[in-house]
This record gives sequence, structure tokens and C-alpha cells, in this order.
Amino acid sequence: MYVRLVFVKVKKRKMDEFRNLYLEEVIPIVTKHNGNRFVHLLENRENENEAISVTAWDKKENFEAYVRSGDFARTSEKYSPIFSENPVEKSYEVTASSDPLILRIF
Repeated sequence: MYVRLVFVKVKKRKMDEFRNLYLEEVIPIVTKHNGNRFVHLLENRENENEAISVTAWDKKENFEAYVRSGDFARTSEKYSPIFSENPVEKSYEVTASSDPLILRIF
């Protein structure tokens, strides 16, 4: 499984706006793409201006197809005015899991 994390910092008092856009735009768009497993938004409880967007994909190729579709760029553009810094994007491959079935499937 391929997991994509995007670490974001939003401007003060903009987390509600960010969350609403995430719920209304990101989740519906990402979940329609083939190979998407889940989409989560994690909000930092120690720093209300930090969050992590987590998406999981069957394969890296599924994520790359999502990016090629233009959906990633379109939703990212809507967020730029809300961010206080450029997001940091990181990708990971699941290599160990509490659910051994996940490793056998992928």
C-alpha cells in the first residue's frame, strides 16, 4: 500500500475553513479515484494551525493517476490562500502492519 502525507500549516483561525474545504472538496474527489483506500485529515491538538492530510492507495501508480487527472492541482490551488507556509509532501510504502492481510494483498 502507498501512503501519501501532506503536512500543512494554515493561517490563524483558518482551520475551520480548511477542514470544510477538505470535507467538501478533497474527500469526494479523492475517493472517486481508482485504488484509493482512504482519506483522513489529522489536526494537531497542540498546535491548532497544523494538520496532516493522509491518503492511502493500492499502488503508487494509482496515486500518480490521480495527480495526472489534475484533481490534486485543482484542490491545491483552493488551499493556497489558507496556508501560512508551503505544504510538505511525503510518500511511504507500508512494509509492516498490525494487519498481516494488508501486506499479503499488496
